[in-house]
Amino acid sequence: MPAIRSRLLEVVRDAYPENFEGLGSSKPLGESVFSGRTPHPNEVLNLFVQQNLRSALPMAYYMAIRRGPDSLMDGHLPRNATLSPRILQSAIKGLIALREVELNETHRMIFEPEGSRPCSMPNCPSCTPTGPAALAAYRKVFDHIVGSSQLGTKVLQVPEFYEECGGELQCVGPAICSSCVERWERGHAELRRKAWATLPVFFGMNG
Repeated sequence: MPAIRSRLLEVVRDAYPENFEGLGSSKPLGESVFSGRTPHPNEVLNLFVQQNLRSALPMAYYMAIRRGPDSLMDGHLPRNATLSPRILQSAIKGLIALREVELNETHRMIFEPEGSRPCSMPNCPSCTPTGPAALAAYRKVFDHIVGSSQLGTKVLQVPEFYEECGGELQCVGPAICSSCVERWERGHAELRRKAWATLPVFFGMNG
């Protein structure tokens, strides 16, 4: 049994990495690593708390909160997916804190570009960052990144800044140049790293 448990822990730690670099792995992450019925994230969180798998807990908390409060407190979940008041309180506090970071940092990244003119094309809306065309494009990109997670969060998910339009890839924000998109990609990579580093604190695991 110790050997079996050790092997299982290896699989779990690959799916719930302790280091930020583990998120870039091609291996399955989160509850998708489990065979058979995919467990609810709450079930995994309860299991890791019970087994005191501290290295995997930050990621387990994140996987549970990214669906939002309705998923955390779903009254139709089985008993093993029902969070105790203590765990639920930590999860909700972490969600609020992480969501605030996600919104503030994404807003700063898009609406407050560094440099007087970081654009590679003269017709890029960012050449006039306070103009109506730029603000409309910025709003579309902002909503694309965070809009679908109004109640939850997807801050650790790599956003897609390009979409296919008529067989061609174009930035989500109309007429945004590649230099601006690259800047946003770098900015969001730093946001993901920052968010990952704060997970233990946000979920009350820094003690």
